[in-house]
Amino acid sequence: MDQAALQRRLSSLGYYSGAIDGQIGPKSKSAILACLTDGPDHPITASDIAQAAADLAVEPAKVWAVYDVESTGSAFIAGRPTILFEPHRFSKATGHRFDKSHPRLSSRAWNRALYPAGQAARWQQMLDAIALDVDVDAGFASASYGGFQILAENYAICGAPDPWSFAWRQAQTEGDQLEAFIRFVVGRGLKGALQRGDWAAFAKGYNGTAYRENKYDTRLAAAYAKRRDA
Repeated sequence: MDQAALQRRLSSLGYYSGAIDGQIGPKSKSAILACLTDGPDHPITASDIAQAAADLAVEPAKVWAVYDVESTGSAFIAGRPTILFEPHRFSKATGHRFDKSHPRLSSRAWNRALYPAGQAARWQQMLDAIALDVDVDAGFASASYGGFQILAENYAICGAPDPWSFAWRQAQTEGDQLEAFIRFVVGRGLKGALQRGDWAAFAKGYNGTAYRENKYDTRLAAAYAKRRDA
C-alpha cells in the first residue's frame, strides 16, 4: 500500500481530511495516531485466556506467561497498543536503502541502542519510517504490537490482509491481540513447543534467534512457574 492509499483509508475512516497527496506529513501522522488510539481497548479476562488455552490445548498459565513477558504489564499505553519498532526488520524490508541516510530507523544489524525507552518515541520512530517509504507497509510491518508483541510482518498468518490492517486490529482490543496470538502460534508451528513447555524452542520461533541474548526462554519459564503456582 502506498502513502496515498493510506491517506484514503484514513479519510474513509473519518480521521484525515487533508489532500490525498501521498505525503505523510504532520497531518497524516496525527491521523494515523488518532486512528490507532481510538479504542475500545477492552482488556482480556481470565475466561478469554481460558478459552485461548483450550484452543491451543495448553494450561492457561502458559498463555498468561507469554502475555506477562511480552506485554511487560501493558498491552495499551495512552490508548494505543504498545509497540516496538525494529530497525533491522525495516532495513531488510526496504532493501537496506535507508541504512546510511536514516540510521536511527534502518540498520542492517540488530542494535539494542536503536530502541527508544518510551512509547511516544517508539511511535514517532515508526511514523518517521512510514513517511520515508513509498510502500508504507514496510513501516507498519517492522513493529510488534500489543500484549503479545507480534511483528506485523506476520500479518497473513494472523488473518489480516496487510500490515496496516494488522496494526489497526491490534489497536482495537486485547481480545483481538489474543486472537492474533493463537493464529500466530498455530501458523508458525509453535503449538507443540508450548504444549511441551519447551520454552527455548518456543522463544526461538516466537522471538527469533536473539532470544538467548534477551533471555526470553528463562523469562517465559519463570513467568509460567509463577502463574502455575499462584
